[in-house]
Amino acid sequence: MEWLIWLIPLLPFIGFVLNVFVIRRERAAGLVASGLVVASFVVAVLAIAALSGLPEEERRIMSVSWHWINTGALQVPFGIMLDPLTAVMVLLVTGVGALIHVYSIGYMHGDPRVVRYFAYLNLFITMMLFLVMGNNMLILFLGWEGVGLCSFLLIGFWFERAEASDAAVKAFVVNRIGDAAFILGMLAIYASFGTLNFYEVSVGGQVQPGFLERVPEIIGQTIGPVWQPIALTTAISFLLLIGATGKSAQFPLFVWLPDAMAGPTPVSALIHAATMVTGGVYMMTRNEALFAASPTTQSWVLWIGVLTAFIAGTSAIAQWDIKRVLAYSTVSQLGFMVAACGMGAYVAAIFHLLTHGIFKALLFLGAGSVIHGTHETQDMRKMGGLRHAMPTTYWTYLVGAGALAGIVPLAGFWSKDEILAHALSHDHWPQLIILFLTSLITAFYMGRQVALIFFGQQRDSHYHAHESGRVMTVPLIALAIGAIIGGAINLPWGHWLTDWLKPVLHEEAGKFNLALALIATAGAVGASYLGWWIYTRNAAKIKVGGKDPAYRYSGDIWDGLEEAWYFDRLYRRIIVRPFQRLGSFLASVFDPQGIDGLVLGVGVLFGQAGEQVRRFQSGYVRTYALIFTAGVVIVLGFVLLFTR
Repeated sequence: MEWLIWLIPLLPFIGFVLNVFVIRRERAAGLVASGLVVASFVVAVLAIAALSGLPEEERRIMSVSWHWINTGALQVPFGIMLDPLTAVMVLLVTGVGALIHVYSIGYMHGDPRVVRYFAYLNLFITMMLFLVMGNNMLILFLGWEGVGLCSFLLIGFWFERAEASDAAVKAFVVNRIGDAAFILGMLAIYASFGTLNFYEVSVGGQVQPGFLERVPEIIGQTIGPVWQPIALTTAISFLLLIGATGKSAQFPLFVWLPDAMAGPTPVSALIHAATMVTGGVYMMTRNEALFAASPTTQSWVLWIGVLTAFIAGTSAIAQWDIKRVLAYSTVSQLGFMVAACGMGAYVAAIFHLLTHGIFKALLFLGAGSVIHGTHETQDMRKMGGLRHAMPTTYWTYLVGAGALAGIVPLAGFWSKDEILAHALSHDHWPQLIILFLTSLITAFYMGRQVALIFFGQQRDSHYHAHESGRVMTVPLIALAIGAIIGGAINLPWGHWLTDWLKPVLHEEAGKFNLALALIATAGAVGASYLGWWIYTRNAAKIKVGGKDPAYRYSGDIWDGLEEAWYFDRLYRRIIVRPFQRLGSFLASVFDPQGIDGLVLGVGVLFGQAGEQVRRFQSGYVRTYALIFTAGVVIVLGFVLLFTR
């Protein structure tokens, strides 16, 4: 059984190696990359079936290959595991990843670097699987950094475009902030527990403990005299929270994700909707014991999630680029997941993570189909009336939009309602109000987007829209089916996901609130219709470069929303520009005149000193005799004057 779970990350890694060293043809690259990820999904299903046959308290399969690091007291095995939490993440990564690989065959057709693209995609799947399957924090961090590297490569895949290369660098730099805190958190865990393993593992006949099982033992301990008021778990969990804000694009480190849309659209679907950005949520859920032991950090987690959901949701309203709307929507929905973690509703967070991964991948791939069918058009002001030219894309996109808006009985309704119901049942009234308002805003901008893209008349006559090929529409249909039935995994009267995750999260099933569900459904339908009604009525007035119809009601506020509350402008002014000026000063003044001047000046000084000394080397014996005589006189004079 242990060898089987190693096949899950190994198969896509084989695809990466083949595409790097062997394959040179586009068709072969797409088939091999897609086929191996599909095979990984099949193996994952078989492994999870075997896992489900174990007794509930024993549902954890550990596999350790070798001692990775063995230095003194620090012993880190290179191992992976499969438990209920890992299982659901593996199914999402390999299942949605396989569909996106297949879709990419059609979308990336004809690109001169397509073989490299599929190599990067396979490597990303491999790294993401290590992130969710690692049996210790260091393996998780290996996958964490691996997906960051793949994100940089895929966002900047079309590096000849300044927009793409700048976005790749921005994503890399912003994520480094969170990664630095993550490393400090790992160091604090090792210093406190003497191990980085999540659970007990057997290596070379010796049992090594896990820190998550020891958290209750150290609750109340402190770091030391300087940090006496701060609990140890608070310090560790807060550092991990900063790491999660970077990877999962939370306030205030969310600014990289909208710009990341410069990469190919399937990349947006895979990395920035369904998998990589959920890494922070997964990490916090995996370390539930640490976060649960620190109410202070939990409060920070809750408010960061709520603020992120609201800021990003309001920003999505005013965007014109089809992918940027979905990008801000992704940030907003990640805020819902993080807020759920802050409330202690970890199952609800994972439930929304799963459903969001399905319907957001559907929306991004649907957006890619629209872009492909309209000859690389992304500005929604140039679209309109596409439901006739692209019927399959229209109907599947409508399903995804409804799921995101939270319309019953689609998957997004059940997962979002569970988060709101938990907030209500635990008296988080301020957070509940903000999240509920954000859910209405979500429904509004999805109604707006559907109206601008698919209704009215085509507002730009420079292209002839057409439906995408079957290699792109079949994954859309599969994801649409998932968005329809995905909520069944944790229905209020079934709670299958809650029961499945109980060995890991030990959480009781949430209570279904019918009144809240009815209000949320009515609000979602009403807000969606309002967005659709406003923009279908004003579609003919919308011009490229013109103001939004809602601008006349909100004025400058709408401009602020279009620029995402001016966070990017603020960061450029207080961080980027001062840093650039400092770099320019160091490069043009301090380095050449200071550092280089110091080094070169020493050489010049000794050269000039040597030049002066050289004058005494005249070659005349009488000069040397004179100097010798003068020296003797000086020495004798010194002796006579000072030795009496």
